[in-house]
Formats: sequence, C-alpha cells, structure tokens
Amino acid sequence: MPAVSIVIPVFNRQDVLRRAVSSVLSQTFQDYELIVVDDGSTERVADALSEARDKIVFRLIHHGRNRGAAAARNTGARAATGRYLAFLDSDDTWRSEKLAQQIAFMEAETERRMSCTGFALVGEHGVFDRRLPPKVSDLDEILWGCRISPGTTLMVERALWETTGPMDETLGRLEDWDWMIKAARHAPFDGLRQTLADVHHDRYAHVNEAKLVAAARKIADYAREGRYGLSPSQKRILLSAVQYELAATYYRKGRFGAGLGALGKSLLYAPWKRPGHVLAALNTVRADIRRSLTDEREGS
Repeated sequence: MPAVSIVIPVFNRQDVLRRAVSSVLSQTFQDYELIVVDDGSTERVADALSEARDKIVFRLIHHGRNRGAAAARNTGARAATGRYLAFLDSDDTWRSEKLAQQIAFMEAETERRMSCTGFALVGEHGVFDRRLPPKVSDLDEILWGCRISPGTTLMVERALWETTGPMDETLGRLEDWDWMIKAARHAPFDGLRQTLADVHHDRYAHVNEAKLVAAARKIADYAREGRYGLSPSQKRILLSAVQYELAATYYRKGRFGAGLGALGKSLLYAPWKRPGHVLAALNTVRADIRRSLTDEREGS
C-alpha cells in the first residue's frame, strides 16, 4: 500500500496536465500512486501522460461523459489505496518538496488528519502573490471561506475522507468548500505555512459565473436547512461568507454594482465578526481586479 494516493481530475487541456504530472514526477518523496481521472475529455488525455508512462505505474480512469470536478475527485478517491489522499488540479503544479514536507508535517503529530500548504499565485508574468494557511483552521475559520486552494494543497487521511463522505456532485462549483465544512466537524485543518504549490491564475478566465452563483446559493440553502449542524452564530458567518463569495465573483466579472450589493449583505449578516476577514477579503478582490486589468492591458 502506498503512503499517498495522488488524484488529478482533468477535462481536456493536455498542455497543463502534462505540466501538473511533470511536477508529480519531480517529487523527492516517491511512495505514492498516481490516479488521473479523465472527466469525459474530447481530447486524447493519455497523450499527455507519456512522460509518466516511462517512469511510474499510474492509473487513468475515464468518465463516459463530463460530470464535473467533484465527481472526478470522488472517482479517484474511491480507487485510491494509500493512507493519505493528495489532490492536484490539472492546471496547477507542486514544488518538488511538497509531498515530503507535507507527509513529515502530517506524521509529526498523531492527531493531525488533514492539512493544506501555502501556495503561490502565478500569472502570465510569474508569481504575483503568495498565500499561507492559518496554523489551524477550525470549523469557524472554514466557514469564512475556502481560501487555501484545497484542490491543489489538501492532504487528508483516506479514512477521514470516507468518514466525511464524498464531495457533493450536485454543486457544480464550491464543492471543496462544502466538503471542508463537513470535514471540519471531525477534525481541524492544520496549515503547513510554506509555499509548496503554484496555483495558476488563468483559471479565473474559465469560471462559469452562473454555476458559481448557483452553488453559493445552494450552500446558503444547506445552512438554512440545518445540513451542516451549525449554531445560529455559525450560520450567520456562513451566510456572510456566501455573500462575499458572490461579491468577489461579480467584481472579477466587472459587475461592480452587483458586487457592492452582495458585499453589503455580507456585512449585514456578520458585521461584528472578525473585521480582519473583511479587510483581507477586500484586499484580495482588489488585487485580483488589478491583476486582471494589468493582464488585459498587456495582452491588448
């Protein structure tokens, strides 16, 4: 049994998949299995795995149709045999010490069951921001939003994944946040505060606004229905965070009026709770907008 099962979901985009797989092959920690889940691609995804074919044994699992990232991750997790699951989005990459350092971090304390690492945001012209996770993220922290890129930095005990259950395949977006809220009821997320992954900023160009808005509203409905088992104050935090997520989405798409309205609702739900989160959120949105405008000017 390998120590780690690496799961990469992919839909087309052979060029970025090749880059992601190359970063896996460069890991100094070698006790892993690689599972690539082709989520109904119309391209020959297998062509991007030629480098891996010569170096390691891996599994390529095909979906007959495009079912979404949550379904692809669930398929990979069900096929896994390792003690830990580690996820990597197909358009991102890992630094060569990522697995080695995260495994050592996980095993340094017996109560550690899941963790995320720091990551760099990479644009067309290189790294433009770095984000480090909190040392520990309990349920209250996770309710404020999913800002630790779990699709690329999360490592979790497979047993804990199975206890929590699979990702919600009906959401379409934000399925990682929904899963983290449920998982945080069983164990905290520990943060390895080192930059060990690169998250590529061009993903924002592919965000489907309608799907993200629908998913955010569905998570709010889950909270109101009591699915997460939240206290009244925790429910307000989550509803506030959902409105912030909507605001950030609208701002990135240039819909500043809608974004301002959603941000106002966010403050109404939890005006008294952790003002530092609001300032950090505003700074993040401002940086994303500035970066997007810079990329547009330089690309024109």
